[in-house]
Amino acid sequence: MVSIVSSLDVGFFQTLESVSESTVLIRDELYGDHTISEPVLVELLRSPTLLRLTGVYQYGVTGLLGLAPKVTRFEHSVGTFLLVRKVRASVEEQVAALLHDVSHTALSHVADWALSKPGEGSFHEVHKARYIRTTPLPQILTKHGFGDLKALNEELYPLVEMPSPHLCADRLDYSLRDAVGFEKLALKDAQRVFASLKAFPDASSPRRLLVLEEEQLALTLARAYLATDRDVWSNKAHIDLYRRTGQLIGEIIRRGGVKEDALWSLSDQDFWELLRSAADPNGLETMKRLESEGLPKEDGLRLPQGAKVRTLDPDVWLRTTEEPLPLSTVRPEWGLERQDYILSREATRV
Repeated sequence: MVSIVSSLDVGFFQTLESVSESTVLIRDELYGDHTISEPVLVELLRSPTLLRLTGVYQYGVTGLLGLAPKVTRFEHSVGTFLLVRKVRASVEEQVAALLHDVSHTALSHVADWALSKPGEGSFHEVHKARYIRTTPLPQILTKHGFGDLKALNEELYPLVEMPSPHLCADRLDYSLRDAVGFEKLALKDAQRVFASLKAFPDASSPRRLLVLEEEQLALTLARAYLATDRDVWSNKAHIDLYRRTGQLIGEIIRRGGVKEDALWSLSDQDFWELLRSAADPNGLETMKRLESEGLPKEDGLRLPQGAKVRTLDPDVWLRTTEEPLPLSTVRPEWGLERQDYILSREATRV
């Protein structure tokens, strides 16, 4: 018998309600209310493996320390799923969207600064297969007819993952939640993006692509994405906090004070307290400074070589052309604005 929670706050913008044993209602401020009744999706939404992400913040240490909105990896995962569901993707692609971030560790991308080797991808992606083998996910998927486990590889699903700077559900959901959370985009504009979203030419084509139908809205989104990158994602102060926290975690794990597996079993808050219990006096002093000093001043900081500079060039389908066109083609001034931004950020690298 599944233990049913009647209502659960799962993030900054989202709650999960159990309507019945076979139905879940997702209430999302950005995307509205959605009733889910497909058995595989209901079981996954209630699984402890996925619900673990309700305690993992999208912004890692800055979320934990109250320097960013407490958006969770769970609500982002659900949001990504709702975007592909909105454009009528297959259930398999919806499952891939829902599970695309399931291997994220406590403190999210801070783990990259702690344990990733030079040239490696994100820590949670490198170790995703290893983590999934420790979970019930393969059994759940097999039970519901997805035994080939393709849905655990989001790269196979173009609506979920596409190379930058295209739209994809993963990129679009985190951009909307982050941009609204950091007040770079109005909530009503995020809701309009959701309403405008389509799959071109359709959700089953091998060359399927997420597109927007409103040119001005696409420009509003692209500029909000750029502003969020400047002030959050590639912001030197935010990155400095990640770097210092990552160094602390790496040192404690390497000397055996904390087991690496704890990254996949604890919430951000519980993992932070575990670090505190294992830290030496220098580590405790580092934690105290991180907790009390807030974001450092950007003056004197440089953008590390490995830090991404993110921009968006969404594809726009105006119905006056046979194919969607990048916003930079429809609005050449956006192409120039985007390129100028990239060059300005690159000039601040170490």
